[in-house]
Amino acid sequence: MSDQGKEQSLSTSGSGKRLTEIRIILIGGRELFGREESGKSSTGNIILGRNAFVVGKRTARSVKAEAEVHGRHVTVVDTPGWWWHYDVEDTPKFDRMEIKRSLTQCPPGPHVFLLVIPVDSGFKTIYRTPLQKQLESLSEKIWDYTIVLFSSTSPHDKATFKNSLRLWPDLLWLLKMCQNRYHFLNINNIDDSLQVTTLLEKIEEMVAKNNDNYFVSIPTEDLKKNTTEVKVKPKNLFRKKDRTELQAHIKKQHLTDIHIVILGASWASKSSAGNLILGEDVFDVDESRTTVSCAVRKAQVHGRKLTVVDTPGWYLYNSLEKTSEMDKLEIRRSVYLCPPGPHVILLTIPIAIAFNKLYQIAVDEHMSLFGKNVWSHTIVLFTRGDWLGDTTIEERTEEEGKHLEWLMEQCGHRYHVFNCKQYTDSTQVTELLEKIEDMVMGNNGCQYVPEKENNPSTELELKLKTGKTNMMKVNKKKQILHELLKDNTFSDVRIVLLGLEGAGKSMSGNIILEGIFFEDKLAECVMQQKKVEGYQVSVVNTPNCSEFTLENAKEIFRSVKVCSPGPHAFLLVLPLRVSFTKKAQQTVEDIMNLFGENVWRHTVVVFSYGHWLKDRPAEEYIACEGEALQELVRKCGNRYHVLVNTWSSRSQVKDLLGVIEVMVARNRGEYFTLKKKDRKPPTKTLTEDEWNKREDELIEKMLEAAIMDLDTEWNRPSAKRRNSIDRSINLSEDSLSDSNSAAGADNLHYNSAAKVCQWLRHPKHHAASSGHDTMSITSSYMGINEQGHQDLKMESDGKDAKDTVPET
Repeated sequence: MSDQGKEQSLSTSGSGKRLTEIRIILIGGRELFGREESGKSSTGNIILGRNAFVVGKRTARSVKAEAEVHGRHVTVVDTPGWWWHYDVEDTPKFDRMEIKRSLTQCPPGPHVFLLVIPVDSGFKTIYRTPLQKQLESLSEKIWDYTIVLFSSTSPHDKATFKNSLRLWPDLLWLLKMCQNRYHFLNINNIDDSLQVTTLLEKIEEMVAKNNDNYFVSIPTEDLKKNTTEVKVKPKNLFRKKDRTELQAHIKKQHLTDIHIVILGASWASKSSAGNLILGEDVFDVDESRTTVSCAVRKAQVHGRKLTVVDTPGWYLYNSLEKTSEMDKLEIRRSVYLCPPGPHVILLTIPIAIAFNKLYQIAVDEHMSLFGKNVWSHTIVLFTRGDWLGDTTIEERTEEEGKHLEWLMEQCGHRYHVFNCKQYTDSTQVTELLEKIEDMVMGNNGCQYVPEKENNPSTELELKLKTGKTNMMKVNKKKQILHELLKDNTFSDVRIVLLGLEGAGKSMSGNIILEGIFFEDKLAECVMQQKKVEGYQVSVVNTPNCSEFTLENAKEIFRSVKVCSPGPHAFLLVLPLRVSFTKKAQQTVEDIMNLFGENVWRHTVVVFSYGHWLKDRPAEEYIACEGEALQELVRKCGNRYHVLVNTWSSRSQVKDLLGVIEVMVARNRGEYFTLKKKDRKPPTKTLTEDEWNKREDELIEKMLEAAIMDLDTEWNRPSAKRRNSIDRSINLSEDSLSDSNSAAGADNLHYNSAAKVCQWLRHPKHHAASSGHDTMSITSSYMGINEQGHQDLKMESDGKDAKDTVPET
C-alpha cells in the first residue's frame, strides 16, 4: 500500500488507538431466498443513529450520509445492490458505475466495506462466484478491508447461526476470505448502542491490522471522470417531440379493440405485465417459470377491449438454437392466437439485467421467428421499474451502451416502463395504450398479420399428441416391468453422473443425497455417500465439459474406478430448459463411447430443471425435440426421469431409485464393469450370455405387444381388445431353443406374456443360470381381462437378487 493510503486521523486512548474518523461503504446483493433487500439502508441508519437513508425503496445511486457517533466522525455510503446470483457482466452498467462511484464519496478512501447479508437467509453455492467477481471488480485487495455484517430483525441466536454455517458451507468460505471478521446487527433495534460501538471497535482492529491504511483502488480523478453523472442525449428528447408532432398531424385514432402479444426471456415479468394491463391476476405468477404454453386472456380496460397473449420465455442469454423446439413452436404460435394478428408485440426487457451482447443476440434471434416486419409493430416494455429508484430510464439506456441502442433503433425508439409492484397506478397502463395507438397510427392502422401457411399450431398439436401417446406406452411398460421384477430388490446403489457443462449434474446429485455435497464446477471425480430412501447410495460426480478433450475424457473414464467395483447406473443429465443441439448430441456420444456399447444397458436419462416444464410431461418435450433426442432415449431403453430442482420433493428421488432398481433387475443384478467375461468354447448348449440375450429379446417383444397400438386400443370393441395381444406375437417353440433343438415343435398360440413365462420356466434356462446370482423367476402368469387391462401374478423362487454377478 502506498503512502496515499496511510491513515492520519488517529488518537490514543488507553492501551490502543482509536480512529477519530471512520469511512464506511455498505455493499451487498438482493434476493436471497425470497427476501429482496439485504438491509443495507437500515444498517446505515442504525450506525448513524438517524434515518439518513430511505428504507423500502431500492438504492439506485450511491448515497452518502455523516454523523458523530460515539466520539467518531462516521461517513457511511450506501450503494446499489446487485442480484446475488448475477455476475458482474450481468449487472447493469449504471449500477456497476454507481458502486465504483461510491469510492469518490468518502475521500481519500473507505476504511471498511461492510458486506451486508441477512442472517436468516441461506447462502447457496451459486452466490459464491458472482460475489467474488463483484467485489474483486473494485480490487483483489478488497477482502483485506471487508467485514461481513449479518443483518437481523431479532436478537442474534448463536445456535441458529452455527446451524446456518453447517447448512451453507459457502458462508464458511466467505468468512475465511474476510479473515473471520463478522458482526451481527439487529436492524430493528436502533436503541441498542452497544452493537454499534462493538462494530466500530472491530473496524478499528481491522484498520490497525492493515497498518492504519484505508482502501485505495484506481486514481480518484480517473474514477470521477468515468462516473460523471449521465446526461440524457438529445435524440431521446427528439423522439418525444416526434411523437407529439405525429399526434398533431394525424387524426387521433382511438382503438376499441387491441390485440397484444407479450414476448421476452424468462424472468422478464411477462405474466406480471399482462396482469397489470388487464387489471386482474389472470396469468399465473410465482418465483419459478409459470408460462409453458401460450395463454390468452381478455378484458375491458379504459374503454377498450383488450386481448393479451402470454408466451413462454426463452432462457435469458440462450441463442435460438439452444431454445427447445417446444418453446419455439409455442412462441411462433402466439401471433396466431389473436386473429387476424396482434396490433403490438410488447418485448419485455427487465431493467435489473444488463442488456449486453449475449442478450442482444438472444433477442434478435428469437424475434426473427416472426420476420423482419415484426419490429415496426414492437414496443420495448421495460419491466421491474422499481429497480430505477430515483433514476430515469433515459439515464440507464444511455449508460448501457451500443447493445441497448441497437434495440432502440430496431423498434423506432418506442419504449415504456412498467413497475408491476404498483398495481394501483393505472396511469402506466393508460400511457402504454396511448403509445400503442400512436404506433398503430404510424403503421397506417395496420396490424401484424402472420403468414397463414406458416401456422405452427398443427405441427405442435401432432407432436404433443405423439408425446401423450408415448407417455401412455412408456408408463404401461414401466408397470409391467415393475410387476415382473418387483421382488428383485437391492440395498446398495452406485451412481455416476454424466453430462455437459450447465446440465445440472451437481444439482441433481445434491437433490438425490438431499444436501450440499457437490460444487457446480469440478476438476476431478468426486464421490459422496448417504442413506437415501432405504438405500445406501454412492454418487460420483464427474467434471463438467462443454467440449470433449483428452484431459476430461480421462477423468470421466476414471469414474468407474472411483465407485469400485463399478456403478449400477449412469445418470445422463440433460437440462429441460435448453434444446438438445447437434453439438450437445456429439459431445454426449463422445462421452458415452468412452465406456463402450454396453453402457446403454446401465444408463438412465435424467432431465434436470424440471420446473421448466411445469406440469407438462417430459414426453412432449422429447417428441418436439426430434430424432436426435428420441434416439438417445431409445438407446437407454426408454428409461428417463424428471428432477425438479428442489430438495423438498423426496418422492421424485424415490421414483428415480425405483427406475434404477428395475434397470438393475433387468441387468440381472449386474453392475457396469470394464472387464470382459471369459468366453467358453462353442458348444451345442447355449451359453449364459446367449440365454440372457434371448430372455431380453422375449421380454422386449412382450412389452411391445402389450402397448401395440395403444393410442387406438381403447376405441376398439371389448371382444377385439381382449385378444389383441394374443395376435401380436406368434412365437414357436423353435424360437425358444438353440439351433440344434428338435424341429417342428408345437407352435402353441399362447399370448405373448404366457410364452415369456413358459420360457422363463424352461429347464435349459435354469440349467444355464444355475450357480449364478442372477434374476430367476420360477412361475408367473399374465392374462388380459375383459377391460383390456393386464393382471400379473408372480411368485419368486425365494432367491434374493444380488447387485453383483461372479465373472464366468
